[in-house]
Amino acid sequence: MKKNVLGLMAAMLVTLSIFSCETDTVEKANISVALKVIGQSISDTILPKKDASGNAIPLKGTMLAGKTYHIMSDVTVNEGDTLYLQPGVKVLIHGDGLSPATSPTFFVNGMLVSNGSKAAPNWFTVFETAKVKKSNSSFKDDSVNDPAFAGYWGGFQCGPKAKLLLLRWTHVEYVGGPWGINAPDYLAKAGDPMFGVYMNSLDNAKGSLIVEDSWFYGSKDDCIGKCQNIYVSIMRNTFSKIGGTGGEGINLKNDCYGDMAYNLSFGVATNGLKTSGDVGKTCMVNIYNNTVVQNGFRQTKATRNGSINTETNAGGFIYNNIVVNSKAGLRISFASEKGKPSDTLNTSYGNNLTCIGRGKPMGGSEQYMVFIEANQFTIKQPTDLNGFVNGKIAANGTNPGTNNANDSLKYDPLFKNYNVAA
Repeated sequence: MKKNVLGLMAAMLVTLSIFSCETDTVEKANISVALKVIGQSISDTILPKKDASGNAIPLKGTMLAGKTYHIMSDVTVNEGDTLYLQPGVKVLIHGDGLSPATSPTFFVNGMLVSNGSKAAPNWFTVFETAKVKKSNSSFKDDSVNDPAFAGYWGGFQCGPKAKLLLLRWTHVEYVGGPWGINAPDYLAKAGDPMFGVYMNSLDNAKGSLIVEDSWFYGSKDDCIGKCQNIYVSIMRNTFSKIGGTGGEGINLKNDCYGDMAYNLSFGVATNGLKTSGDVGKTCMVNIYNNTVVQNGFRQTKATRNGSINTETNAGGFIYNNIVVNSKAGLRISFASEKGKPSDTLNTSYGNNLTCIGRGKPMGGSEQYMVFIEANQFTIKQPTDLNGFVNGKIAANGTNPGTNNANDSLKYDPLFKNYNVAA
């Protein structure tokens, strides 16, 4: 009897192992997922289409994977409509940045979703011609001649009722075209360069700005600039060659709430990351796990910092950031050219590393690069790595500490493909 039971159990185990193998095989099968289509597919590749009177028809529906679309003039997404891009879409903007009429812009009053993927990213870039040139590695900090700062087109300008701008696995290049007569609607002046991304919602209907795993290259001024009254999630993006003689990688203003983390900011004119509220209005955005390299050196105005900056009622958690070879390290502002004090009561920071790998003194106590700007609210935390020595905190809460130039190479983060001393 025992033998029969054992034999039966052995047979059951063999059967189970067979089914287990079959199950494993099924689980490993690659099943294609159908691409999402929202509204009608957009088959025309020359956009926007015109009505009988020659006016541009607002755009909605789905741009299709694998297609290249040519944008010849301003595109409008109406309130309640959605423009959706499947993975693998290329959008070529025919602009030269010489006038508002020749700098096509996406005006978003509804929703725009660029849903690229790692395998098939999306692109918004300029259509290159004999007169409209793209940048290359031969340009070194040349804000006058480098096409990266030409501002060929107007980027994404979101109106007060826009619900969502989502850029995922998306390249955005050569933004910053000039504003026209509609500039006051976006708190700008005619002729000012447009920000690559701008969103300012109604106070009682905050929109959402979600930017993930994307690349921003070339902007005349701010890349994501002076956004207000929105929720933000800006994660794992790269910002490079942003701002000719001024401009931030990310510049968030009053009533913004959310996170910006795991971003790389390289070669930005002023700050890689900046938050600033207003009088009586906060900006509460957490800044963590970002890397900021070679920022702040094209900014021609004083007191604008050069890496990560908070001012005027801005607060949040600021942790685990790396700042290398930038004009100055983290600044929790007491005062600047335009800014007022940060919200120190609602600010917490630490575990931040600042490395200075090169540079020479500019004269006196001022250094070519500093770990922390003195006489601001920033205090070196016990968990921070930098060459700043705290001073005796003044009655107004500022820190008159000093920067130790001998610590220049002491905090090298040992990047794989970047020599901090070069």
